[in-house]
Amino acid sequence: MAIKGAKTIAEFAIRQWMQEHNFVMDCFTLSMNGNEGVITDEANETLTVVYDPGTKQVYADA
Repeated sequence: MAIKGAKTIAEFAIRQWMQEHNFVMDCFTLSMNGNEGVITDEANETLTVVYDPGTKQVYADA
């Protein structure tokens, strides 16, 4: 599945991470702030994920 609408490398990496972790993209929204993304579900619960440009990895922020 193609990733459309990503405006930054961080957003692209986070959307790719979501796909790799089997998120149903229609059920979540992603808000970006720099290299940090906040994933919100339909119950309004959130998960913060961070793109590390040094390692090119995305991880969940504890």
